[in-house]
Amino acid sequence: MTSKANGSLPGAPDKTISVAQVFGFETNMQAPAYSETSEHVPDLDSDYLFNKETTLAILAGFAYNRRVMVTGYHGTGKSTHIEQVAARLNWPCIRINLDSHISRIDLIGKDAIVLKDGKQVTEFREGILPWAYQHNVALVFDEYDAGRDPAHSRILG
Repeated sequence: MTSKANGSLPGAPDKTISVAQVFGFETNMQAPAYSETSEHVPDLDSDYLFNKETTLAILAGFAYNRRVMVTGYHGTGKSTHIEQVAARLNWPCIRINLDSHISRIDLIGKDAIVLKDGKQVTEFREGILPWAYQHNVALVFDEYDAGRDPAHSRILG
C-alpha cells in the first residue's frame, strides 16, 4: 500500500474518498482510493454492516501505509471486513491462507529452469510477496496463528 493518493507512484490510488459518505460514520477522515476496479478488488457486498472502530483502523492502515491486526474468534468475519473496506476503495486485496499448504517458496519465489533461445537458463520466479510490493496490493494473512490460539487474527499489510 502507499500513503500517496495522487497517482504520482505507479499503481498508486488516484483519488480520495470521504469516509463519512462511503461508510456512513461521523468523521472528517479521507481515505485513498482507486477510480477503477481491477481483477484483484474483492466483490462488494452492499448489505455488509461495518463495525466503526475496526473500519476506521483498517482505513488508517490504507491511508498511512501501516499494518493493521484485526483479532477475534474464528469465523467472526475479520478477513471479510478487510475485504469489504478494500472493495469500497477499489483497492486490490489478496487473501493468503497460511493454514493451508503454502510454503516459503510460494511467498518469496524460486529459481526455475526455463528455455530461452533454445538454451536452458535459470531465472527467478517471484512469489506473492515480491509481486504484491510491485503492485500496491493489500495482503490479508488469514489463519496465521491457526492451531495455537482460539482468537485467530488477520493482518493487513
